[in-house]
Amino acid sequence: MNSSAKAFNDSVARYQNTQQGNDRAFAEYAAATAADPLLASHRTYVEKHQLGFGDSAFHAMWQQLLGAAVSRFGKIDALEIGVFKGQVVSLWALLARTHNWSIKVTGITPFAGQPMPKATWWRSLKARLSPRFRERIRSGDFYSEDDYADIVRRHFAHHHLSFDDVRWLKGYSTDQNILTAVVQDQFHVVYVDGGHTYEAASADITNFAPKIPAGGWLVMDDAAFDLPGTAFWKGYDSVARACRILPSLGFKNVLNVGHNRVFEKT
Repeated sequence: MNSSAKAFNDSVARYQNTQQGNDRAFAEYAAATAADPLLASHRTYVEKHQLGFGDSAFHAMWQQLLGAAVSRFGKIDALEIGVFKGQVVSLWALLARTHNWSIKVTGITPFAGQPMPKATWWRSLKARLSPRFRERIRSGDFYSEDDYADIVRRHFAHHHLSFDDVRWLKGYSTDQNILTAVVQDQFHVVYVDGGHTYEAASADITNFAPKIPAGGWLVMDDAAFDLPGTAFWKGYDSVARACRILPSLGFKNVLNVGHNRVFEKT
């Protein structure tokens, strides 16, 4: 067992889903990121160039979780839904190279924004008439137009990583062509960070959780809205509600780091 796997297993063993337990886990993982030169450097670059959201604690979480996956399965397949500017997939690739871990990375992303309508009168009208539009506003579901593919390419290049080593599936995770492309796939680690409405988050769970084998992990972003804790931002109610599907699909919530919730397939 590698040291990252041992650290992850130790964290899971002592984890308690209480205010004290969640705040302690968040603080410990943030400290672990700061103490690791590779993780700290990557996170500093992300923050400096506005290449992602989330918290620094997630970097150490990913190092430990991927280490646990490699220790358990050997070669692993890891999927991120909602790549944005490449913070997580570039970290995965960097960790694979640094630790000589065999990780095949897949990213599902449209490489496009979903901008808020510019006209204030139109935004106001839609907000009054459309419950779905109001939910999209509440769940932070709008992103500015940009050349996201170029941003991610440059992000990878900065770390001397190959953009083309990632399997890119361009589109939304609910698109039929995307679902067809992964129909035969199995993923040992899945990170759901796509649409944050209840409909989108629950669809990602329904479509991709069954692709995780026993012992694999599903990580839900922005999903701690209804969890105890005071030291971190908790995400969105819509995503937290979608997570309630997971026990019926055979998943156990084994660890929470800030608003990232880690579920293991039993």
